[in-house]
Amino acid sequence: MVDAAILERAGQLKGELVKFSQQPRYDRAASDFFDRYGDGIDELDEQQWMLLWDCFILEHRLANGRTVVEQFVAGHPRLSESERDMLLGWQDVVQGPFEVIRRDGPALIVESLVDELTYRVRSNMGPGIFRRMPRKSFLIARLVAVGDEWMLSGPVSLLRAAERDIAYRLAMDMALRTPEAVFRNPEKLALAWEQQRADRDRFIRFFGADLIVVPGEQVQDRLNEFYAFSRKELLGRPEPDGPPAGVAVTLPEDMADSETVALIYDETDGIGFYTEFGLVEQAFANPDLLRRRRWREHALEYLHDDSVEPMVIRRLAERNPEKATIVIRRLLKRPKFNWNRDGEDLLREVKSGYYAQPPRPRVSPVSERLAAFVAQR
Repeated sequence: MVDAAILERAGQLKGELVKFSQQPRYDRAASDFFDRYGDGIDELDEQQWMLLWDCFILEHRLANGRTVVEQFVAGHPRLSESERDMLLGWQDVVQGPFEVIRRDGPALIVESLVDELTYRVRSNMGPGIFRRMPRKSFLIARLVAVGDEWMLSGPVSLLRAAERDIAYRLAMDMALRTPEAVFRNPEKLALAWEQQRADRDRFIRFFGADLIVVPGEQVQDRLNEFYAFSRKELLGRPEPDGPPAGVAVTLPEDMADSETVALIYDETDGIGFYTEFGLVEQAFANPDLLRRRRWREHALEYLHDDSVEPMVIRRLAERNPEKATIVIRRLLKRPKFNWNRDGEDLLREVKSGYYAQPPRPRVSPVSERLAAFVAQR
């Protein structure tokens, strides 16, 4: 448990951090942030403004790659080691709808509808704030760690128990948009890897391989067919007549304009869709095609586009490492490059963003109650 002195100090530091963030040097970055995420600061009410400001302070990466809270810590060398660790830990915010379970002395016990973990929550404004948060109500809030407990950060919205459907919809949307929020729960992470392996096995059984290349105009139809096959296998009954309902992935319309699209279901990276794969595949098979602009441009794009995982380049190169060596030498003008010796180092160089975080499953398991809620819609 966190004693009152630590909680009070956390509140003081949060106030100092907010004041620090209001310096003129952050005006431009804050304005850009609000324009991007707030649809214009003039249209936001006070609570929305406070919520976005909390996101800006704790999570937004500035042009130099650092957050405001990181710069605050760097600019205050007299902070104790525990204070520094606490402040930097606030970058890992827990968000979302929480169901109120009960009061526990000066704290509130809540359960996340997203990761299904329980949090013991405190407020630097005192426990009196919890009187308006009865059992079975829902909080739309942000939590930051203070010791082994959690503190409310930014504004809090309260939903009554009768407004459960709103909380469930918010939780479902977060689970699908930001699966990393689900993966705070290690059991959920393990389940996601298990589900992804099973889904990949179905993909291979349906298509005959974990990599297929199809014309762009056919890719959505083939994907729909795969998900219809998956649902039939999972539910034990065929789809009704007509187009499959609830297709898991709707691809961008412009993907149909591609000459070819590769569907790859990788064991680690999950399912991905790669436009003009055929041209890049041809270039790796025949490096002389790089003399032609179209092949060269798409091959370079695969190297530098963050949406193309390293495994895609690795798969192409491992078919013929000698030709892959020639491709990279010509594309990047590196005459001494050798794929067998330098390939992995190159991938870490051109795909540095991929390696900045540990791999995560592409599927996002939801709780039984959220699944039941969706099934009722």
